[in-house]
Amino acid sequence: MIETQSLSVRLAQTEAVSDVSVRFEPGRIYGLVGPNGSGKTTLLRALAGLVAPSEGVVRIDDHALSSLSLSERAARIGYLPQTRSISWDLTVREIVQLGAQRFRDAEVRAEAALTEVGLSAVAHRRVFSLSGGQAARVLLARLLATDCQVLLLDEPLTALDPAWQRQGLGVLKAAAARGHVVIASLHDLGLAAAFCDSVCVMHDGRMAGSGAPEQAFTPALLAEVFHLNGGFRASDDGPALHLAAHPVSSPTSLSDHYS
Repeated sequence: MIETQSLSVRLAQTEAVSDVSVRFEPGRIYGLVGPNGSGKTTLLRALAGLVAPSEGVVRIDDHALSSLSLSERAARIGYLPQTRSISWDLTVREIVQLGAQRFRDAEVRAEAALTEVGLSAVAHRRVFSLSGGQAARVLLARLLATDCQVLLLDEPLTALDPAWQRQGLGVLKAAAARGHVVIASLHDLGLAAAFCDSVCVMHDGRMAGSGAPEQAFTPALLAEVFHLNGGFRASDDGPALHLAAHPVSSPTSLSDHYS
């Protein structure tokens, strides 16, 4: 379990995250959603211990994150940043093994992770020879190989084709089913609604809503936060989020929707 209590983070003169209290439980995948600049990346970095709170606290298993050593944090929390690159032209297998280096069976864990992301056939290739989408999957495999309790991913679907966006979320959902806490920032609200157990909606540094997608993605919230008309409709696969093709030109306030 990882949680924030009255967390605020100030970057330079801007409060990027303001008074956020949220709890993330094992066995669930959480979609962190919100417009650009809403505080998603800063919240993920705070959960990873990469930025210090200006107020409040991050706790993992009832321990303040700040009280843990760097090695203890690294053993518990895996983080895939939004801006990512591979600096060394190692083989795919070698890159993924770096994620599992604290384990004696690093090779076995790396092979399992490569199988999950569909890259076993290219494990021998140098990473610089891969496409951008394949390289993104290599880094996802490296994260999975860490076997950390908490997996934090900032826009993990970037560079993936539509099929692998869905397969990638399926891989993360499977990790959650194994008992991990999975928190991923996402821009595709439809995919967040389809794959995430819960969503956390950030807006202007605050938590504007959270809960099961059907509960959190109300028409009022979609209009206020995302400037979109939409809502859930029945489908053959159950309730599905439908969004209008064009944004709302003049978003209606939440109070207007509920009045």
